[in-house]
Parts: sequence; structure tokens; C-alpha cells
Amino acid sequence: MSGFIHCNLRVLMAERGLNIQNVKDQTTLSRTTISNLYNNYVSGIQFDTLTQLCTLLKCTTGDLFTFVNVSVSFNDISIDCKVDMMSKNQIKDPSEWEEVGNYAYRAKSKFLINLMLKYEGELLVFDFEVDTSVLFNKLKQIIFKDILISDEFYLNLDNVKAPVYVIDYIEEQFDKFLSECIRDRFLNIFDNLD
Repeated sequence: MSGFIHCNLRVLMAERGLNIQNVKDQTTLSRTTISNLYNNYVSGIQFDTLTQLCTLLKCTTGDLFTFVNVSVSFNDISIDCKVDMMSKNQIKDPSEWEEVGNYAYRAKSKFLINLMLKYEGELLVFDFEVDTSVLFNKLKQIIFKDILISDEFYLNLDNVKAPVYVIDYIEEQFDKFLSECIRDRFLNIFDNLD
């Protein structure tokens, strides 16, 4: 994925000493609309909303929104995977098997992930490891996940000179990627066990 739009309402309101209630009182916008924009939880915006915010904040739409030109991609370059079938009596932590039933699959694996990040004209490429332990029930639903990400991931992200919301975006993209990897890798193995 390449780029995203970030709403700067939180910063603009702070600069003007406004809170969500102040904006609600001075516009016809709902608290939910303001809160969603403030927390950057929007997928679209009405022109009337833009007009009211720009009028109140004495700003332009360009001040209110920023296009962040970032491209991030992850690739699973590992080959290791092991799946064991175990009864719930063999699972040491009872919180892991509350919903599992009589049998569960515990899948443990080490992923080697390659990250390619382009931001502000800079290219950053590095590999890092992720250890996973996942419990599936007989319906192949994930019941419990334990994930340990190597320090290389965080150390390299610390070197990226980017606002917090860009780092958050990269971490969200990684979470989605890893969830898909776990599901795809382990469910393919389950298909062979049936």
C-alpha cells in the first residue's frame, strides 16, 4: 500500500486551545464526527464538515489533512513451521483452553520477515524474526496467540525520522500482514492433517 491521509484536527485544536466539546458547541457537527476526525478514524468527510471546521479553525483543507507518502511491504522469507496436536490437559495455562474444547492444535513457528519501507525519499530494508505460538480449536479458529517480535524491528523503526502516526501505520500494516501469514501457514498444514 502506498500512502494514506492523516487528519491534523488534534494538533489544530490544541494550537487553538479547543477541546471536542468546544468544537461541538461552535459548529453543528456531532461529537462522534469530531471525535472520529480527532482520532483519525475516518474513511471520508462531507464538504459541510470541512467548511465548518475550516471556518472555526481559520485554516484550509490542506492544513486539516496531510497526505503521507509512505510505502511499506512485508514478505515472509522463512521456511520453518511445526504443528502438534495436543489435548487440553497438556496445555499448561488454563486460560488458553477455556474455549478450546477437548482437543486443540498448538502451532509454533519462527517467521523471518523482510520489510521494505519507503518514506520521505529514503528506502529502508531489513529482516527480522517473529516467534509465534498459536492455539487453534478443532474448527480451526484461533483461540490464543503469543507473538514475540525481535528487537531489530523496533530498533530499525526508531531510526525512521517520522511522526508517531506514521510508525503506528507501519505497525498496523505489519499486524495485518502477520495475521494473514499465521492463518495461511497454519491452516494449510491443517488441511494436510484432515
